[in-house]
Amino acid sequence: MTQSFEDAATGFYAALGAVLAGDAGPMCELWSHEDDVSYMSPFGELLHGWEPIRASWQAQADARLGGEVRGEELHLVEGDLLGFAVGFERGEVHVDGRPQSVDIRATSLFRREGGRWRMVGHHTDPLG
Repeated sequence: MTQSFEDAATGFYAALGAVLAGDAGPMCELWSHEDDVSYMSPFGELLHGWEPIRASWQAQADARLGGEVRGEELHLVEGDLLGFAVGFERGEVHVDGRPQSVDIRATSLFRREGGRWRMVGHHTDPLG
């Protein structure tokens, strides 16, 4: 079954929910494992290559922040081999047991690999 681009782009937020709950597996499944991937997290890190990105998502899962982050006002653009989603990530996580609001601009880049859309880039920066 061929995966739709919309399912991949919105599926990122389900995978992010799993990370917040302590499971990096769905996020690792979503990403391409190639060396040309990149991730600029809301923590200020700029990572290149699958292994550092995998380690970052695993560390975030290990933190078990809880809460929920949603994609809002997503604008999706799909090409034959590449697609991107831009919008906002909003919600709440728990840092040191206290709720913390999430209000982030985000751009996600995807590439079709073997009939599936895989994330190849994610760039976030906090608003405010």
